[in-house]
Amino acid sequence: MPVDIVSAITEDGIKLHGSLRMAVVGTDNRLPVDVLICHHGVAGNFYGSDMFDDFSDLATADGVAVIRANNRGHDPMSWATGPSGRTRIGAAYEIVPDCMQDWDAWIGFAVDQGFKRIGVLGHSLGATKTIYYFGNRDDDRVRCAIAASPPRLSYSAFLRDPDGEEFSGYVAVAKAKLDAGDPRGLIDAALPVPFLGSAATYYDKYGPEEQVNILTHLPKVKLPLLAYHGTEEPAAELPMRGVLEELTALASELPNFSHAIIPNGDHFATGQRPYVWGVMRDWLMSLS
Repeated sequence: MPVDIVSAITEDGIKLHGSLRMAVVGTDNRLPVDVLICHHGVAGNFYGSDMFDDFSDLATADGVAVIRANNRGHDPMSWATGPSGRTRIGAAYEIVPDCMQDWDAWIGFAVDQGFKRIGVLGHSLGATKTIYYFGNRDDDRVRCAIAASPPRLSYSAFLRDPDGEEFSGYVAVAKAKLDAGDPRGLIDAALPVPFLGSAATYYDKYGPEEQVNILTHLPKVKLPLLAYHGTEEPAAELPMRGVLEELTALASELPNFSHAIIPNGDHFATGQRPYVWGVMRDWLMSLS
């Protein structure tokens, strides 16, 4: 299926690339969205996910166009040129709150293409960023959002874990670099997940302020939001321990939040993608 290579420019002048794949001609779209903006996870990019390959096939067959979008956390490290010249971006240097500009730019791109019923789908850290975005902005251009396997980034939860003492040591190293005026100094950490990147990035995600903890931002999301997790998510990684149970409980308290459990599903829904699309499609139909 042909796609167009497209780009969006953020408010601070970062050019992000992506692709636009239109719905299959002649399909009858009974869903409440006509386009789905898909955001990758940590160090991903718009073209590299076979999960989004499969979801794109399924979505376009149901009459929904797909935008696959880079955000400034794409690839382990990359370069971007903005008004102030070249700057390093990528997973090693990203700051999660900057996603506000990335998500806004791609939603604006979808509007400029004439789409009026916009949905947003984020995977992994892209799911965390999706929750962060809508928890901090009421965006009436968007009908609904889906968070696929979002991790819970919680300093206090990690500290309570048997690995908490080792984890706290990495946080202390990152904080020392920040205090010394070296925010881009590299941290090589084993916890909460293997990490090689800047002290600022590590502390932004995992520091005691917990500014990107999804449990903080989900109650502030106003639009309908579905999150899902598989029963085979990587429990060896601290950000996934207990999150399925926590979001299942939270879904019973928040009227606009739903949480689905994917039997035998891993972090990338391997072997379960038609089933997962069915879960997403049924939820979207319920909004109609």
